[in-house]
Amino acid sequence: MSVSDKHGGGLTLQRVLGNDLNDIKQFIHLKKFAIDLPVKEELASRSVNFLSITESNRVRQLIGRSYAQKASNSMPVIKAHARWAAGKIRRLFKNQNAITALVCPQGANSIVTLEELKKITEVKYISWMMDDHLVSYDDGEWHYPPNIEEQFFRHLREAEHVFVISSAMQEFYKSRFGVDSTVLFGPAQNKEVRFSYFSNLNNKLKIGYFGAVGAWQLDALESVASAIDSSNVILDIYSGIEQLPDRLRIEGVNLKASIAAEDVSSVMEKYDGVLLPISFKKQMRNMSQLNIATKMSEYLASGVPILAVGPPYAAMIGYLEDNNAAFTVTSQSPNDIREGLQALRNLEGVQEILQNAGRLVVTQVGEATMRLVWQSVVNNGHDFK
Repeated sequence: MSVSDKHGGGLTLQRVLGNDLNDIKQFIHLKKFAIDLPVKEELASRSVNFLSITESNRVRQLIGRSYAQKASNSMPVIKAHARWAAGKIRRLFKNQNAITALVCPQGANSIVTLEELKKITEVKYISWMMDDHLVSYDDGEWHYPPNIEEQFFRHLREAEHVFVISSAMQEFYKSRFGVDSTVLFGPAQNKEVRFSYFSNLNNKLKIGYFGAVGAWQLDALESVASAIDSSNVILDIYSGIEQLPDRLRIEGVNLKASIAAEDVSSVMEKYDGVLLPISFKKQMRNMSQLNIATKMSEYLASGVPILAVGPPYAAMIGYLEDNNAAFTVTSQSPNDIREGLQALRNLEGVQEILQNAGRLVVTQVGEATMRLVWQSVVNNGHDFK
């Protein structure tokens, strides 16, 4: 995780913490993610990267990226790196008797490093689980690697407080670990939102997608692309990729350049609908079922109706359906997707969806509301500044 403008987690940290970011003395990164998606320039002087040698360019070139990545994810390397990184972190705070921290684990590295750090100094920390990349779903059950689950349980149990990204994750951690938590996910930016909608129903539907084209989105994107009739619907994809994957290179689907975060809302307003694709694949179930993307809140605040396509167990599908704040399609059937697209031409239904979305922006997913959730914990007898 890094406080970057280039990914949802970084935007979430900026929008929720606000000026509290100024009180953080060091931003510590343990994975190459922070190199690929770097921290904001004004925070760079307070950022340090303590990466494993297996993530260095020299080793990646020497043994190949796939072998280097496999080595980086092996537990012996993670433990060795954790001991080294913990020592580095302790020296950064050598004049403090105790370290206070906000930890945003996405894998084993942060958890194991924190375990090592706790062996050599006192640590008070809040844990914010934006993703759980440790858990997987197979044979109808959730599974953690046997060599990490106990450490992860201890990590959650010993935290001063735990934030989670969705109510589904909250319920899962309570059921599996007996740990209480507070839901805190990526908010929409503060801005004046116009929830009025005007569409020429005789024209082609213009659908926009804004975000990554990765494993969490790709199969749902492909299902939508294969279902559209290019004479009636166009799908514009705004992403940082150089070219579309093969199955998206079809008539009616257009790759647009990625745009700055502050410009996204004004571009969204040009569309009849915004697409929220969520993977149906079993290997992505940890993301689909437990995660809420920052993009969802941005979409809710766009003043444009959402078409969400994903499995019925997806956290975002459940949230949007419970609040009747989007048109949802919970299968990959072309006919079902076409029906969802057609719903965007129903002006009365669209107005109802947008009214409900507007209510959520005010009461739940707005930046100010989410910041209050953060501050209610941090200011309640905890000093994490």
